[in-house]
Amino acid sequence: MTSRVVYSRRAAAEAEEITVSLAEHNRVAAERFTQSLGRAERAELQLAQFPDSGAPGPLPGTRRLIVGNYIVSYRRRGSGVEVFAVRHARRGDVPPPVTS
Repeated sequence: MTSRVVYSRRAAAEAEEITVSLAEHNRVAAERFTQSLGRAERAELQLAQFPDSGAPGPLPGTRRLIVGNYIVSYRRRGSGVEVFAVRHARRGDVPPPVTS
């Protein structure tokens, strides 16, 4: 069964922020990040087909994939997968947003 993968507003904003920041400071690094995003798209396909394939995250119910130099943090949400953070590995993991 294939799961639907969605990005939280925070995760989408983080990916955009990384892209803009890199482009302002280092074009080569921005190109490498863009290539990483291509790997992230393949990782998204992996998550859709195998949502439990990432390593366990720091909190129960969370998982993560390493994509290049980036950590894609996610969790299962019903029958889907929610990516809640995209961060450079040097920044480490981030806890999921609190939801009610």
